[in-house]
Amino acid sequence: MSEPIPIFPIDVVLYPNQNVPLKIFEPRYRQMLDDCMSSNRVFGINILDGQKTEGGWACPVKTGTLVYIVKCEDLDLTGSNYYIEILGKKRFSIDRLISPSIEKPVEYFPPDMPSMKTMMQKSSGEALYFQANVTYLDEIQDDVNLKDWNFILGKLELRIIEIASKMGIEFENFTDFVVSSGLKLESANVQDLYTLASMCSLSLEKQQSVLEANSANEIVQILQKEI
Repeated sequence: MSEPIPIFPIDVVLYPNQNVPLKIFEPRYRQMLDDCMSSNRVFGINILDGQKTEGGWACPVKTGTLVYIVKCEDLDLTGSNYYIEILGKKRFSIDRLISPSIEKPVEYFPPDMPSMKTMMQKSSGEALYFQANVTYLDEIQDDVNLKDWNFILGKLELRIIEIASKMGIEFENFTDFVVSSGLKLESANVQDLYTLASMCSLSLEKQQSVLEANSANEIVQILQKEI
């Protein structure tokens, strides 16, 4: 079984090779950040389960993404408010969830109540955050059928034109838009599907479905239906 990794449950779906900025201010995640920065700079990010809690804390869903901390800044030099940039590395599935060392305080209003010092004293320095033993999922190597890719791009173009029209904006050059987004017209792979999924304002549930998919065809079917 793998060594446990820190888990950050938050309503953000992150795909492999995608960058996302975050602000860290809760005492439990400030502790997590300190631990990560003093070791290998990685943790897992999972959306919230919504149906399950442990010790009063909202649990993560099983499938998440291992991330690497690319940048970390103390925003106000007080150690209570951090800006980080993270890069998605690979998908994983939780085998065993390890609960935080203390239950959620009755009065919990981060970052000020209770203080990080109070929570650390109560936990005797043990982890205030979730950890998990995980299994890393295989990278999807499939190419995307060109006909399917053209269909998805066509739907995306219509969607963008519709949104632009509602905003009173003219949208003329879809090809330039595709290229500037790092996509190609003539071919696509799973990473391109992830990029597209992150652009399309899908519901959190559908974004998670894309992350959990184990083939390019599964993701194609989701995008064809949802765009």
